[in-house]
Amino acid sequence: MKDKKDLKTKTKSERYLLMGAGVVGVITAVIFFVMLSRGVVNAVVTSKISSQYQDKELEVLKTDLNYKTLDFIGKLIDVSDGVIITPDNEKKYQELEAYIQARKDRSKEVNAFYDGKSHYKDDVTETKINDLDKSLLKEKNQDVYQKLRNKLDTIQIWYEQTQDADKYLSKTWDGFNSDKSSLSFKKISMVNTYYKLIKNKTAKNHWTQAVSQMDNYFANNKGESSKVAAAKEELEALKNSPLTEKYTPANVDIVSSMNSTTGASDALDQAGITSKNVLYYNSSKNTLALMTRVSGKYVAEDGYSNVISSKVSSGKYTVKKLVDANNSDVVVTDSDSSNFGQYISNASVSELTSMGLDNPDNTTADFNSAMPVFWFKNNSALTSSIYFGSGSTIGFIYAGSTSYNNGMQISSSDLSDLMSQVSTGTTFFVN
Repeated sequence: MKDKKDLKTKTKSERYLLMGAGVVGVITAVIFFVMLSRGVVNAVVTSKISSQYQDKELEVLKTDLNYKTLDFIGKLIDVSDGVIITPDNEKKYQELEAYIQARKDRSKEVNAFYDGKSHYKDDVTETKINDLDKSLLKEKNQDVYQKLRNKLDTIQIWYEQTQDADKYLSKTWDGFNSDKSSLSFKKISMVNTYYKLIKNKTAKNHWTQAVSQMDNYFANNKGESSKVAAAKEELEALKNSPLTEKYTPANVDIVSSMNSTTGASDALDQAGITSKNVLYYNSSKNTLALMTRVSGKYVAEDGYSNVISSKVSSGKYTVKKLVDANNSDVVVTDSDSSNFGQYISNASVSELTSMGLDNPDNTTADFNSAMPVFWFKNNSALTSSIYFGSGSTIGFIYAGSTSYNNGMQISSSDLSDLMSQVSTGTTFFVN
């Protein structure tokens, strides 16, 4: 029989072993719990990161992102210091943050072009607009891209119509200073129309005094004689009209008495068009004119141009650009491209390829069959023209001997006059 001393020693040893086993068990349980928790946390983080993508494979972010969740994940990564969040998840998060920041930067760049709600800033240039337009293509979410593109398109229209206005006002102002009698009613009407189209505060302020001076001169020196001439025109029209037509008395307002065309007004009203200025083509009379809406009626202040040939379908279009092209200017003709109809200045084959336009180099003269872009260098008749389009159509008003689908031929002199009157963004209606 063992003595009490041996039993006591054995009991102590067993106790220590049991205590050690307990500690190991606790540590093992803690490690198991931590590893289990780490796995769960990372699985959640992976899921939350993936949920910010519309298409993870193509790296297309959602339109609306969950910034609260992303902010929480960012803080969790900071405090975990690599213990809880795996390096793979950290990398995924950093990639996501980079995409989001790039989107924010592009949006900020577009907004930076605006000077309030209705003007653009002084430092906006055609080059900056084109560069930002290319940068927006990096946005793979079509909804976000289109929203930013629309805002940039607005700036581009404002910029181009302001440049057009500046050219017309400069030419008219110079002519007025050389010979004040050169300021006809037609010119003073266009001066005020272009002045209203200016969308830059500095440019507006620059022309305010000159426009006011021309308005005052015309009102004091030309107004009465113009009204008399207009009244005579109405009397002549009355003499030559059928007796069944209702007599319309002369209107004191000079504008409403000039070339008012009931047919044009009716056609435009039926089409739901109420724009101040409309480029109107009457297919039955084969005439083209810039119409101005006055007192609910449209008048052709500058008269009508005869159209040599037109292959433009009836409908509503928008003047996209007054073209003065060089050899590297193009229009995107690929209807499957999100850039369809875009006018690109100083384009290169590599740039167009990077936009997803395969094999862009071609020598096709007909813009209808040129794919995926039409190069102006391939058709000299269109290097000076009026480019118009809709969501699915592009076309040109031009002076040339060849007839094209979606094309309208007029004389070179009429084209020159029309380009001095029309602005980018003007509605073009074919009746």
